[in-house]
Amino acid sequence: MVREFTDDDRNKRVVTAEGTEVGTIREVNGDRATVDRDGDASLTEKVKDLLGWGDDDSNELRTEHIDEYDEGRVRLRRSP
Repeated sequence: MVREFTDDDRNKRVVTAEGTEVGTIREVNGDRATVDRDGDASLTEKVKDLLGWGDDDSNELRTEHIDEYDEGRVRLRRSP
């Protein structure tokens, strides 16, 4: 379900389609959110490439990357 991020999405956990936690949403701005990546989150290069993330600890998430929103977390789409 694609929708813009809202203030309610702040502090939600971001998880991969498989359920691996990758970080927490810090800021939201329409169709983009800033994610503080967990220091111990081991992301595959495939997931990093899909999201356009580099090696820093704060990264941008776009609504097109999201598969599902629920009360406490945001689930990413499966990578192609």
